[in-house]
Amino acid sequence: MKYLILFCALMASSVMAHPLKGSWQLKSGFYVNEQGQKIDYEGLKLTAIKVVSDNHFSFITMSDGKFWAAGAGNFEANDKTYTERPVHTSYPVPADGKYQFDYQLEGDLWQKNRWQDGQLVEHEVWQRLP
Repeated sequence: MKYLILFCALMASSVMAHPLKGSWQLKSGFYVNEQGQKIDYEGLKLTAIKVVSDNHFSFITMSDGKFWAAGAGNFEANDKTYTERPVHTSYPVPADGKYQFDYQLEGDLWQKNRWQDGQLVEHEVWQRLP
């Protein structure tokens, strides 16, 4: 009986796990800089790993093998939006303290888009790591 209870508890926790939970590798993306120029991640030779837990995230990004940026904090997500609230960063955080993305999760690919004043200012594609 105790094994059945343990099995049910493990199954319930896996069913309730957040679908973004896990480790992710950056595949591609771009951002729009302060001058309105689109900067492609490939041109910067960016690589990154992001780890998402139940309520927290952290990431580190390298550019051509050298440190580029890192951040960690809390996040909230529903089936359409993912909002990061960085607590520790190597970069300035917006005045409202958050980054909100629309996202799609298809299999092991996670695509995120961030909009500002109706303009797409950031797009990222992440692949789940095994």
